Amino acid sequence: MRVPFTEAVTHELTAGQLTLERALNLRELAVRNPGALPEPWRTRALSSRIPGWAGTGILVENFQIRKQLGLRADEGFPAPLALTLDSEIFPIRVEYTEAYYEELARAVLAGAETAWQKEIVEWGYFMPPQVTAENPYRILVADTGMQASGYMSPVDYWWDTAWDDCTSWIMIDWQNDAQWVRDTVAHELSHATQASMDCLEHIGFWENTSTFMEGQVEPDLGVWFQDAVLEYFQSEPHRSVSAGEYMDYYWYGGFFWPHVLASLYAGDDEKAVFVRRIWEGAMQESGGAGNTVDYMEAIDTLLMERQADLNTAYESYAVQRTLIGEWSGSSMAKVQWADRYNTIPPVAGTLIVSERGQVSPPAGQQPQAYGTNYWDLSWPTNYTRELRVTLTSPDQGPWSLVLFHPQWSTVQTVRMEDAVAELTFTPTAGQRPRLAVVRGGTESFSPENPQSGVNYTLSYGPLVPDPIVDEASPFEHLQGTSGQVTLRGLYFQDGATVDFSPDTIEVTGVQIVSENEVIVSITVPADAPLGAYAVTLTNPDEGSGSFDRAIFIKPAPVKPVIDGDCSCSTGPGGRIPGPGGPFSGPGSLLLLGLGLFIIRRFGHA
Repeated sequence: MRVPFTEAVTHELTAGQLTLERALNLRELAVRNPGALPEPWRTRALSSRIPGWAGTGILVENFQIRKQLGLRADEGFPAPLALTLDSEIFPIRVEYTEAYYEELARAVLAGAETAWQKEIVEWGYFMPPQVTAENPYRILVADTGMQASGYMSPVDYWWDTAWDDCTSWIMIDWQNDAQWVRDTVAHELSHATQASMDCLEHIGFWENTSTFMEGQVEPDLGVWFQDAVLEYFQSEPHRSVSAGEYMDYYWYGGFFWPHVLASLYAGDDEKAVFVRRIWEGAMQESGGAGNTVDYMEAIDTLLMERQADLNTAYESYAVQRTLIGEWSGSSMAKVQWADRYNTIPPVAGTLIVSERGQVSPPAGQQPQAYGTNYWDLSWPTNYTRELRVTLTSPDQGPWSLVLFHPQWSTVQTVRMEDAVAELTFTPTAGQRPRLAVVRGGTESFSPENPQSGVNYTLSYGPLVPDPIVDEASPFEHLQGTSGQVTLRGLYFQDGATVDFSPDTIEVTGVQIVSENEVIVSITVPADAPLGAYAVTLTNPDEGSGSFDRAIFIKPAPVKPVIDGDCSCSTGPGGRIPGPGGPFSGPGSLLLLGLGLFIIRRFGHA
């Protein structure tokens, strides 16, 4: 969602066709009074009006630029409108131009009184400066061209206080529905209290907080709006919680960041009070020089008072932002109204962790500082081997791997140390957990520059690799014998088993010498098939490795013929002469010896 008018102004400013002062003036007029713009800018603004959700951001950003650069400001309070409604309990005045707007004006006043009571009286947010009974805070109802919504406009610094606060007023568009306008008023009055505390704070947190405040002041209307804009925020979890701009709904959906923090760490405080403490911690006395204490620093300081820190809180946030909607019944879900929010962040992909592999985030989804990727994990049914996921990155993070499932009562978190984060776990039957790759931030982090996304690599697979068998000796074995086969390779575990294929060979013992050597005792049946056999070694964790042609079975040798042990028929009479035959007795031995002498001496018989 872009705003064509402001994009055109930025383009001409960058091209040197506009001065910064001129560009700021055009942007302000496009919000407050587009009909007063010179041509061709008036035609551009009227044909594509500034949407209501962008008005406050544009005006506040302009104000901050002017103050920090010392530029002349044209801001001022508008002229009074013809008709007014004054609150009888708070210094609030609603102004409108004609009686037609009176119903809406009364609804605006009622909403402003409710918001003032809760935000300022009960929760302690600062009242807008310069406001007294004689000088009430002004809320105007008029035709802005925005077709509903409204904006808060900063005016000038309030020099009577030391901190960087400013005066302001609110505009509510006449096309707001009187039945729905109350949460819009709560949102804009929240902006007015922010301006009274730190008018130089990052505009993203202005919108985060005011959208959060809608839900606190007007739960029925506010939470409905929150759920609608949450989709824009949840759809890009790799973006920093400080990313976004006033030209999209990311800042609005970013209410979930302070909302989760308040749900987790408010303690005895009201959730809105916890967020107020963040604003108080972000206040500075720069005299307009700049936002020297940003809201992320203020969050870190507040969390440390509560035995936490920013990176730890962000790890918890990465889990909690998923435990909503259909997962809100988890015992770990801590977010207020978790069942009323319905958009869960998408996953970057699925890892089949039972197989060894590597993966990096898809293009355009590398996490920024305080950004996250989510991965689904998968493995075969009944798989029980212990698994490992390892994260490495050229960027030192800080990084964390967070493993969780809505049916678990705790999460498993591993932080990067020495450039590696390694997480191991055993699969749970029927549960496929989700893995969050969480990138935190360092002390140098600035919300004004959430940095580019950075790459990382996940390596995954069984904790102990599948065994590798690459040598077996001896190779030859005989039918009907027993012996040993020595297997050599890698990753052999105690308790490993060995099998041969064909399976006629009996394994009578397995001795694990080391993770690289195994001695296998075998018995080869007399009728075992001849030829090559494969061997398979299986570790106790069910990882296995095979080696073809590990051994070769040969036939048993023919037994030598022993005299008197053969009944074969040969020669006359059909028998070999035995004892007492013509060649028996000492004479026959003498003749045999003489024959052998002649052969050896003369080379022939």
